[in-house]
Amino acid sequence: MNYYKYISLILLPVAILSSFNACRKFLDAKPDAKMVVPSTMKDLRALMDDVATMNLSWPIATEVASDNYYLLTSNWKSISSLTDRENYIWKDDVSNDMDWTLTYRVVLKSNLVLEKIAEVNPTPDQLKEWNEIKGSALFYRSFAFFMIAQEFAMPYDPQSSTSELGIPLRLTADVNEPSHRSSLQDTYNTITRDLEYASQLLPQNTAYKTRPSRVAALALLSRIHLCIGNYSKAANYADTCIKSGIQLLDYNLLSSASGETFKRFNDEVIFHIAANYSYSLDASICRVDSILISSYTTNDLRKKLFYKINPDGSAAFSGNYDGSNSYQLFEGLAADEVYLTQAECLARIGKNGDALQALNQFKKNRYDKLSFTPITSTDNLIDVILSERRKELPFRVIRWMDIRRLNTLAGGKITLERKIDNERYTLPPGDLRYAMQIPTSVLATAQSMERNKR
Repeated sequence: MNYYKYISLILLPVAILSSFNACRKFLDAKPDAKMVVPSTMKDLRALMDDVATMNLSWPIATEVASDNYYLLTSNWKSISSLTDRENYIWKDDVSNDMDWTLTYRVVLKSNLVLEKIAEVNPTPDQLKEWNEIKGSALFYRSFAFFMIAQEFAMPYDPQSSTSELGIPLRLTADVNEPSHRSSLQDTYNTITRDLEYASQLLPQNTAYKTRPSRVAALALLSRIHLCIGNYSKAANYADTCIKSGIQLLDYNLLSSASGETFKRFNDEVIFHIAANYSYSLDASICRVDSILISSYTTNDLRKKLFYKINPDGSAAFSGNYDGSNSYQLFEGLAADEVYLTQAECLARIGKNGDALQALNQFKKNRYDKLSFTPITSTDNLIDVILSERRKELPFRVIRWMDIRRLNTLAGGKITLERKIDNERYTLPPGDLRYAMQIPTSVLATAQSMERNKR
């Protein structure tokens, strides 16, 4: 634990600064010293185990733009980061250079490993590790592409996915290769294809939750297929993931008075990554949305475990699976999300009995056991499941994905609102700003890169 905190506090700022300064052109950074001449599986394993790059520098802008919280005008004005202030009010052309640069750096390292591992002819004794290294690189690249697509491409719609712009699919380590945006359909086809392949190469579980596993690949596949509306596939992947033995924490056994309520790498975590720091989401100014807070009933244990009450009566989030006192938000994969994905997808394909079973298995670990009563009615079942999802997954850098996908469905009507200096800002369903603008530095150096529409 102390070692992890050390690399979080020391290596992350160094990685961010060096990566950002070196990548003024789109993916034009030459690999660092560790990436110059990797020639053995030990070298390639070291690249995948570079926690500062691969696990601690993930996108945050979509969380800043989501509706889990609000800022007072005075606090908003005090934020030194222009990007954070502009993301909060959904300005047309915010330049999220850091999210783009650092996530494509994950892609760059993954591509280098994929190219070099192909040059290694493993002995029978090396084959297991060879497969794991290759599977890890495919997993990281798929995860990175997916998170970039959530931020910089429009929500998936099967009716327009072949004509809608996706993201640049960088599939080689050659930084001089021209970049072009693929279609949204090609983007998701590449992500799911590579992730399915990774699931066949990776070990069932790993010794460290910062390393990808087959279980993690299944959890991520369930999230992605939920995102694009492939409910049967999402349910199947979630079911296989659950049957692998993932664990839900019993919140009846936790206490908000025990210092850090949630420990990093707790039993519920399947795969650990953390988001970049955001000034807007600092607990000292980030007030949890009052409607969200009021949605928790008195016997819902999350109300006390996830939040602390400020002196002014507002709430601050303290339910971070990166550790309650961490300055970075958990952005990884955990069992609670998988159960809720399974329940929602089963309900959407008409398997209400199975959906109820998954939902109740989840809920009994979140409500006071002395007053918990299993749900038996299927009335408004999807709405009930979505309500649980809303209460379970705030500040996980997943709400933006949920808003986008739900607004593409019939009846989708989530409109986001902010108020600064008595001026009201809104983001209605279908707004083009649900795809953040390609960063200014990219557009300035990649002449063929198409801007997002405004």
